[in-house]
Amino acid sequence: MWKTAPLLIATLATAALLASCTAAGESSKPSGSPTEAVMTTPRDTLESLEPCRDLPELPTARCGSVTVPLDRHDPDSATTTVAFALVPRTDASTPGLGTIVPNPGGPGTSAIDATGALFAEALAPLMDRRDVLLVDPRGVGRSDALTCGAVEGAELVFGSVQDQRTAVGECGRQLGDRVDDYGTTAVADDIESVRLELGIDKLDLLGISYGTYLMPVYAERHPDHVRTITMAGAYSVNDDPTGAVGAAAFRRAVTLACASAGTCSGETVLADLATLAEQLRARPDAVQVTYDGTTHDVVVDEWQLASVAGRVFSNVPDPDGLTALAESAAAAKSGDLEPLRAFVAASLTATADIASAGPDVVSVAQSWATICHDYPRSFDYADSVEARKQAHAVAQAELDDNDFAPFSASAWTTRADYDNGGCLEWPNDPTAQAPFAKGAQLPDVPVLVLSGDLDANTPSASGREAAAQFPNATFVEIPGAGHTPAVTAEGGEKILTFIAEGES
Repeated sequence: MWKTAPLLIATLATAALLASCTAAGESSKPSGSPTEAVMTTPRDTLESLEPCRDLPELPTARCGSVTVPLDRHDPDSATTTVAFALVPRTDASTPGLGTIVPNPGGPGTSAIDATGALFAEALAPLMDRRDVLLVDPRGVGRSDALTCGAVEGAELVFGSVQDQRTAVGECGRQLGDRVDDYGTTAVADDIESVRLELGIDKLDLLGISYGTYLMPVYAERHPDHVRTITMAGAYSVNDDPTGAVGAAAFRRAVTLACASAGTCSGETVLADLATLAEQLRARPDAVQVTYDGTTHDVVVDEWQLASVAGRVFSNVPDPDGLTALAESAAAAKSGDLEPLRAFVAASLTATADIASAGPDVVSVAQSWATICHDYPRSFDYADSVEARKQAHAVAQAELDDNDFAPFSASAWTTRADYDNGGCLEWPNDPTAQAPFAKGAQLPDVPVLVLSGDLDANTPSASGREAAAQFPNATFVEIPGAGHTPAVTAEGGEKILTFIAEGES
């Protein structure tokens, strides 16, 4: 997903993805052989690693770590640990064909403890002659998990957009000198350090959501060590899918999902949502939500509506969520806001459950440290916070509300989890920039990009932008798929076949 803090759904999305991917692989194991044999970890290196005694679901996995500088540009930099778990191929009697390196997204999600067993299960049809290498990004899980008291736990889920911005800024200040050490280029170079440690020649890169941002960065920096790249739920390094393109994808998803279900009219749902959004702009409502013994007074305004509505198409398809959203908007026309209150409460409760997972699974601090370092902004960190807010307001005023229907531009672009002003109060970071410039030369390797037509998180338009970064990538839109499309049998089968054959 493009931004997960504070919405931390990557783990659950990947779980669904991998279950489907496994089923696809078992029903029809890909045939064919790769055009070029690639290395797996040499046997003596593998045996030098310790068994992963605390990963019972991966009984053959071997664990290790590398120590790397926090700042590779500073010879006096402090160091951090990057942990990995290697799941070896099952047939050691023949040469290995490759090493698959998956990243489940986030940023901030653990590849080892959160999704490692699921990845190994899903990729099992390929693992007779391929290893799976799980690397926790710096600041996540076993790799010196990063924490900030300001953003930990479920409290912020029930807050306002300003509450979240204030907390993110405080987290940046709590990080201090480490504020600029968690960009995607550093994470990509950490993967390279692990590759060198294990003596592997080339990697098969598999990126899910934010992983589709990370893997092109690795490829740009280390092009000679990439065999294939598979990306599901993709967006490009210099693309912002949270703006008008996301709103257009939301409208399309509502229309397609209603037509498929046969229980609603997309045109009617969108019109009802527009009416409700206008009503809440003029007269916000409220609901009390009790979570973990604490009762929160939640304002139900247009921003909250855009936030909970957007979540319906920011993960796997959610027919029940669409039904509840449609019924809430319809009931509001007659003055009944009770269905809306119940819908908001249920959405926030589910989000709070995931936000409480803890840094061993998802590091909210690392997520924001990456987002605020890498992602596009309408303001300059060198300016004061007040000047940043003014620049952001000017940029927001230039947006056309019609492009963001059924919501206003302000509500959609600042909604929870995807707030384009989320880093307004982040400390000054002179190094903050995209990992590479638009038009940068990426290697001419086999690339498969999958998008779902029901994904308003990383829409198909963003997937096409992601594919266009490469000389000869193949783009495929999967009908009926959300975020991400590998949850479908078709998507899972394409992933397995592509990695096996090395071509799409």
